[in-house]
Amino acid sequence: MTAEQLHKFIQAPGLLNQQSLPQLRELTERFPAFEAGWMLYLKNLKNLNDASFEQELFNGAIRIHDRRKLYVFLNETDDTADQTGQKDDIFEMIFPPEYNLEATGNVVESSEEVTGTKREKPRKGAGLIEKFLEAQPKMPQINEKEAGAPSEIKSAQEDGNEDFVTETLANIYAQQGYHKKAILIFEKLSLKYPEKSTYFAGQIEKIKYLMNN
Repeated sequence: MTAEQLHKFIQAPGLLNQQSLPQLRELTERFPAFEAGWMLYLKNLKNLNDASFEQELFNGAIRIHDRRKLYVFLNETDDTADQTGQKDDIFEMIFPPEYNLEATGNVVESSEEVTGTKREKPRKGAGLIEKFLEAQPKMPQINEKEAGAPSEIKSAQEDGNEDFVTETLANIYAQQGYHKKAILIFEKLSLKYPEKSTYFAGQIEKIKYLMNN
């Protein structure tokens, strides 16, 4: 599945069908930490009322950094029947009683608050998980000298300038095509912040996927 196809499904998840399902399943198998792939795969299963949805939702939810986005995305509808009971079931599967929302920073409204009001339909191209595929706002073009080589990054860390290696810098590298440098930074961040290692692994998988497509 190409990046263009992923963008199409993000903008119009109602297009997910029997043909897209095996492609997305393969994507999650090849890139298990790729959050956008999991979100689209789960949405596809839900669209088709697939019998494996519940089990796959359990498998996928633990890989999603912000489960609130997953919950809202799965419950987006194209003015179809609003199955409130099913939404409550999905809420409980994504946020089981033992899942500490506040400890992970994902403070989520109650099920009634999330599902009780009809949300405004998002504009085309403003999908809830667009952030997982698109880079952050465009940054000025940088060159090798301005950005610094990996050896300079290592030197900056050793000198105690820990702010030098940041997620923002990694995103700048990725935007400008310095994929290996971006991956290097995310690997360092993953070691520094092990509690966010799953998130950083997803960022690395995303970059690797874009490198090959």
